[in-house]
This record gives sequence, C-alpha cells and structure tokens, in this order.
Amino acid sequence: MASTDHEMKMFNLQQQVRQNQGELEEYLKDMNNWEEEVKKKESDVLKQKPNKVMEMPPVRNCMFKKKKKKVKKSKDEAGKPSRISGYDYRKWDKFNVDKELEKIGDQEKSESSEYETDEEWEMERKKQMANLEKEKGNDNFKRQDYALAIEAYTKAIELDPTNAIMPANRAMALLKQEKYGAAEADCLQALSLDPLYVKAYLRLGAARFELKKFDTAKDAFEKALRLEPQNKTAQKELERIEKELTKDKMVEQKDMAKSPDEGLVKPITKPADQKSKKPLVRIQIEEIGGEDDTHRRAAIEEVEKSQSEAKKQITSQDNKMFEKFTSSTGSLKSTENHRNSDKTSTNIKESVKTLSEDSSIKLDLKDVTKSIPEESKSVSPRSMPVPQSSFQFQTDYKELKSDLRSFYVYIKKINPVDYPKLFGQFLDAEIVLNMLNVFKNFFIPAEEDFYTCMCHLAKVKRFNMTVMFFSKKEKSVISELIGHLQKTEKVTSTELQKLKKIYEIS
Repeated sequence: MASTDHEMKMFNLQQQVRQNQGELEEYLKDMNNWEEEVKKKESDVLKQKPNKVMEMPPVRNCMFKKKKKKVKKSKDEAGKPSRISGYDYRKWDKFNVDKELEKIGDQEKSESSEYETDEEWEMERKKQMANLEKEKGNDNFKRQDYALAIEAYTKAIELDPTNAIMPANRAMALLKQEKYGAAEADCLQALSLDPLYVKAYLRLGAARFELKKFDTAKDAFEKALRLEPQNKTAQKELERIEKELTKDKMVEQKDMAKSPDEGLVKPITKPADQKSKKPLVRIQIEEIGGEDDTHRRAAIEEVEKSQSEAKKQITSQDNKMFEKFTSSTGSLKSTENHRNSDKTSTNIKESVKTLSEDSSIKLDLKDVTKSIPEESKSVSPRSMPVPQSSFQFQTDYKELKSDLRSFYVYIKKINPVDYPKLFGQFLDAEIVLNMLNVFKNFFIPAEEDFYTCMCHLAKVKRFNMTVMFFSKKEKSVISELIGHLQKTEKVTSTELQKLKKIYEIS
C-alpha cells in the first residue's frame, strides 16, 4: 500500500507540472500574437502619408518657452563698484572706508524716508487691516449674512476711523436688518468724514424715510441729486416722498375741515309736551360723606384764590388745548359717551345736594348711582368707530382692556389685515394676551374663524420679541387655540406647523 501511495503522489505531481506548462505556453502565444499585431499596425501607420499634421501640445510646454530676456543693468546697479577680491591688494590700498560709510548712511536715510516715524508705519498697517476687514464684510453682505458683515465693518471702523466707506457700508447692512436709527447715525458719521459721498446721502434718505422723517429724507435725496443730477434712485425716492407728503396734507385738511362744534355735548331741552308725565315720588335721603366733600371743596377754593391771574389763564388755556386734542383723535363717539355719563352723574349728585340743603330729606348717594344706567357709566364698544390709526386704537384699548366682552365686540369690527397698521410700535404682551383670551373665550364658543387673526397678528412688528418672553401659563393659551384648530381640521397640517413655529410652540 505504501508503494502505491507514493506512486499516486508522483503521478499527480507530474500531471500538475504538465498542466502548468500548458498554461504557460498559451500565455506566451498570446503575448507573441499581441506583439505581432502591434508591429503590423505600426508598419501600416508608417506607410500611410499623413494628410493633416496633428498639432499636439508640447511636452511640458518646452516648445513654447519664452526666451529669457537679458536684463539691462540700471544706472544705479552700473554705478555700484564691483566687489574687490581678497587678493587684489592694490585696490584695497586705494579703498576709502569713510566714503563708503557715508554712502551706506545715505542709503539707510533714503530707505527710511517713506515712513519717518513708527506711528506712521502703524497707521499704514491699520489701514491695510481695515481694508481686509472691509472685504470680509462685503463677502458676508453678498451672502446675505448681515450680522457677520456688521461685525467686520465695525472692526474696520475701529482700525481706520477716517474712512467714510466703512460706516456707509455698515449703514447698508443695518438697513437690511431694519435698524433704521443706527443706519441714520452711521450715514451721518460717513458724511462728516466725506461730505461729497453720494451713497451716504442715499442711504441716509432711505433710513429717514422708514423712520417717517419725510422732510429730512427729502433734503438728503436732494443733496444727492445736486452731486449727481442723473441719479435715478434719488429721483424715484423723491417721487415717493412727495406722494407721502401729499397724503399727510390731505389728512390735515380733513381734520381742519371738521366743524368746531363736533365732539361737544350740548344741553337737552324738551318742551312740556315731551316731558315725562309720571307722578313725583318722595324719597327718603340719607347723605353720606357730605362733610368730606364740603371740606375738599373749601380747600380747592382756597387754593384757587391764592393763585395768581397768570396761573389761572395758563390752566384755562391748557384745558382748552386738551379739549381740542381729544376732539381730533377720531374716537368722537366714545368721548361723547364719557362726557354724557359724567354730566349725568354730576347733575344727579348736585340735585341730591340741593335737596339735602333745602330740605330735611336724607338721600343715599349709593342708591342714586345704582339708578344710573350702565350705558352712561361705561362706553359701549358698538358705539365706537373702527380705528383708523394707532393712536385711536391705543385710546380705545385703554377703555376696553378691563372688559373682554366689549373688547371682543371691538375686535370683530377690525379687519385682521389692518393689525400691523393699527398696532404699529405699540404691541405689548398685554395686548397679545387679551386678544388670545378673546379668541379662546369668545371666538371658539361662537365657532368663528380666529386662524386668520392669529396669522395677521404675527405680522406685527416686535411680535417675536413679545412672544419670546411669554411664561408657561401664557403659552398654554396658545397651545389650547392650536389644539382646537387641530380638532376642527379646518386648517392643514403644514399651516399648523408654520403657526407653531411663529408662536414658538413645540
């Protein structure tokens, strides 16, 4: 068995060697065939006559290398003495050391004449650094990253405060961020450095236009036109300002055209036929707090007697000016209702006092004030007109903020699109909370749409700042409103997500 195993191993080894030899021969045949084919192709290419010469690029541009021009030595270099070799003793004997030292001193003085002092060199270095920061700011401005652009421009201004371009560029970035007051200050700084800088005048006019300073904005654009009479942007902005000024004049003329008697409460006189025919009733009157009122009135009369005539005239003029101011606000009906209510209450009290003085009847003032109708005490929101300005809304809100139901009736009159116009810069957290509570307590039970109101309320300026400082309890009202919108399914999921982001509800 051992001999047979050895024979089998030898047989397998021989078979493997033969197989490897056959594979090697096939590989060499393929190599020879490929070599023959390449030689044939090369011979064919050489036999053919080329019709067109292929312009191949040279290897590493060696064909097109320009010849080096011989640099001519300048006069200064030609005038320089050649270096003396260490073995030329005759030239060393003729060499004058003092003259060479003087020449070296003159060269150092000429080289240092560009910057006489270290301060000048430092100023030049800062200017170069400022230009680099300005370029960074320009790149960030092109990428619409205005915060980084402002940072770069501020650094440039610190390094080079004499350059008018730096504050003017920062003013442009501030205009993009709607920071109009700071932009106006930067433009004025740029013009103080360079009074002929046209771009600074244009940006100053744009900032003042947004700040509603139309007269000063007009002056800025007119100065820009004096420097560049064909400036189209200045011409367009002047046309816009003229339109705004005409609108303001029209409003002033309308206010002046109002009758002087408008807003005044006149006494009501009825003939005998129209008076009440009910029989008079005797009422037991018990006066309370009469002594305090008499003491107070006596003290007021003593103070008025001690006042001079000039002081009395000033107080009377102030009262007249206040009445004119309140009559021109636009909320005339609300002021009339207040005056009527005050007048009726004072008339009743005075009549009670006369009765108490003339007779022995005692009257309780609390019982009498109960008989006064509530309409005379508080202003009804239905009688108030729709506000047309931010000032009118502020005056109405101060009267209605304590009563949410009347505030609800008042808000229903206002178109939600007018929220940014009416609120203006007066938007506070209290107003937003009262409006949200109105949506929750009155709009939801009445099944009225409050989604559009919330969307237009978010467009008011400073809204993001007010919502940012809301507490958890205040934000719970917003989450309840959004939860109600999800239940009703009147609003899509994408719109709800947008509303959550605006109101910062996770």
